[in-house]
Amino acid sequence: MVSKKFFLDSLNRETTPENYTYTRVITNYSQKSIRYVVTDFYKNGRKKMTGATLDRDVLKKDGEFIYYYKNGAKESVINYKEDHKEGKEINWYENQSKRSEKLNVWNPKTKTVETLILNFWNTNKEQIVVDGNGEYESTDSFITEKGTIKDGLKQGIWEGSDTFRKITFIENYDKGVLISGVSTDENNIKHSYPLTQKKTANKTALKSIK
Repeated sequence: MVSKKFFLDSLNRETTPENYTYTRVITNYSQKSIRYVVTDFYKNGRKKMTGATLDRDVLKKDGEFIYYYKNGAKESVINYKEDHKEGKEINWYENQSKRSEKLNVWNPKTKTVETLILNFWNTNKEQIVVDGNGEYESTDSFITEKGTIKDGLKQGIWEGSDTFRKITFIENYDKGVLISGVSTDENNIKHSYPLTQKKTANKTALKSIK
């Protein structure tokens, strides 16, 4: 059994050994298999992510994935099925206090994932969303947002900012569905968007980040 190592940049694209940010090891690369063990490492040698992929050359997540902070602390446990989130998801802060419990529900007809926020704790270890209801406020990567969670879904007016795209935004949700939104860029120019435009913008930003 021979493993294979890939060198990845900060956007998880394959690069040279001189310019890498992470490494990816496919443990059983030389064997024909339904699933392959995949592990990403930080430059310090600690694990960044571990799980299984359906394709040894292209990451197609399947089953349980465990993610880690650079210091080795566990960041999240997320379940996937054929490269989409499905099932329970648990997240922790870097100090290992629990951050959130979520449920990802895959819709095979629309090929979309609906994420229910079941429980959420802020950085002060206060639980501010209980059994899918409460006031949510969080910073995740580049995005800060706050608003009401009802039955696990976003409801009413939500406010936030995206430092990656250098915007602030105000959005209106009904049972998790985005009704309308207005973003303001660094030049104080406002942009209104319906759901379809917002989805496209989010996908573009996520691709850039990943």
